[in-house]
Amino acid sequence: MTIVYLNIGMPKQQVDRHGKEFVTGIAKQHTTQALQLTHSGLPNDGSFEVVHGTPDRALHVFSHEHYDFFAQCAGSPIQHCSFGENLCVSGFTEQDVCVGDIWQLGEAIVQVSMPTERCSTIGRRLQLPKMLHWIHEQMMTGYYLRVLQTGIISVKSNIVCIERPVPEWTIDRLNQLLFKQRDSQLMTAACAVEELSKEWKQRAWQMYK
Repeated sequence: MTIVYLNIGMPKQQVDRHGKEFVTGIAKQHTTQALQLTHSGLPNDGSFEVVHGTPDRALHVFSHEHYDFFAQCAGSPIQHCSFGENLCVSGFTEQDVCVGDIWQLGEAIVQVSMPTERCSTIGRRLQLPKMLHWIHEQMMTGYYLRVLQTGIISVKSNIVCIERPVPEWTIDRLNQLLFKQRDSQLMTAACAVEELSKEWKQRAWQMYK
């Protein structure tokens, strides 16, 4: 797995296809700077929604390979850094990554905490109202990392998976369970996984009610 882009950005005002203004931190810009990764994330990076600022969402990861699929759906290229990702990576998609995976990321150590639950903000910002449908169609959601050990990272940092404590629970399997294959028994098993974010567990049971 390699880093294609390292992205940061603060909330900015955007305009949707109806000409209405709104504020979101989803539009980030890539940087070549070496940055100090802390338990709360990266400097000069933030979200307009308070819910996105928790330690289990310190870094957002999205696969570079997904951009081609969405470009085909949209009929035109999708600008990079469009999915709110801090790390745009090549090599690890939702099928390859398991919750609880521990990575050496530059000088830092991070852990996969949960899948990303997507909302309509991406489509609104890109003026593509079908975007959320396309994401859920393929379960190309991305995922979040928590920081176990702080340190300097950059776009040149190596990423090495050093531990996989829960190999049975890929990000894709959790997405499928939440959105496509409802099974209360399996959901109980998933929510027993200590490494899975409490936020995701609470939201999952709310959706199962």
